[in-house]
Amino acid sequence: MKKFLLLLILFFCLVIGGCWAVKTCFLSKGKLVVVTIEPGASGSSVARTLKEKGIIKSQFFFKLILRLTSSARDLKAGRFDLRENTSSFEVINCIKSGKCTHYEKITVLEGWRSEEIAEALAERNITDPHAFLDIVRQKDLEGYLFPSTYLFAENTPAQKVVDEMLQQYHNHISPLFKQYKTDLTEKQVLTVASIVEREAIVHDERPKIAAVYLNRFRIGKRLEADPTVQYALGFNLRENRYWKKGLTYSDLKTKSPYNTYRNAGLPPGPICNPSKESVLGVLNPQAGFEALYFVADHGGRHVFSRTFDEHRAHIRRIRGK
Repeated sequence: MKKFLLLLILFFCLVIGGCWAVKTCFLSKGKLVVVTIEPGASGSSVARTLKEKGIIKSQFFFKLILRLTSSARDLKAGRFDLRENTSSFEVINCIKSGKCTHYEKITVLEGWRSEEIAEALAERNITDPHAFLDIVRQKDLEGYLFPSTYLFAENTPAQKVVDEMLQQYHNHISPLFKQYKTDLTEKQVLTVASIVEREAIVHDERPKIAAVYLNRFRIGKRLEADPTVQYALGFNLRENRYWKKGLTYSDLKTKSPYNTYRNAGLPPGPICNPSKESVLGVLNPQAGFEALYFVADHGGRHVFSRTFDEHRAHIRRIRGK
């Protein structure tokens, strides 16, 4: 009887130990690894890649399961987030279904023009930047690409990327036009908001800056907004960036319909993709605010003036002239 009990205890110890060994060797998942599967890759090629990355333990077992359950043609090409020491069953199912597709995170910043968005998309291999810009320009979508953080798979069709940004615009911006009454068109609101976005640094000044530009627009006074000139100038090779700093008098004479120093009224369209806060600033500008001018101080804020003489006095004081 004692021998039987000892054998029984030994048996259970062996079973538990075996289960622990199997779990440790085959089921305990390790760190997350991004694995690339090329289009048309064979089952052997995929198995070899997965083994080299430490995702599976046995190439033979992976190929056997793949042959019994499907074929290499069922495996999607792309990049996948897989963990080390994952079972072949789970890996195959995950890749076939696309559940573990690797997504690149991209944050579209407020105030970016479409070219800047295209560059960020290209850097992450999310989509073809030229195709993206072609869609934006053909459909006149500058200003409608909502600034936010997005997750996209690599090589996402450009139209799908644009559609996602437009959907976020409709989710966050479109309702504002039902909430606030305005005599401006949607495009005009976005155009002013895009200028406000490039001018404002402090959040609470957006309604005031918007009021200045709306005041000037409604009395037929040229906006004389520096960001519109920066937009017209495009990419600056010397600074290796868009939005040239330190505009010169020569820059202010740039011939472009977007240059509001030369042209009255609003530019043809938005100069960037504004935030919800800037759109709100235009739809709900500072009430009773009659300023027509403003100048930046040294702390990131602006000093506003009703008359040009006041404006000049503020400039002399701030710049020490």
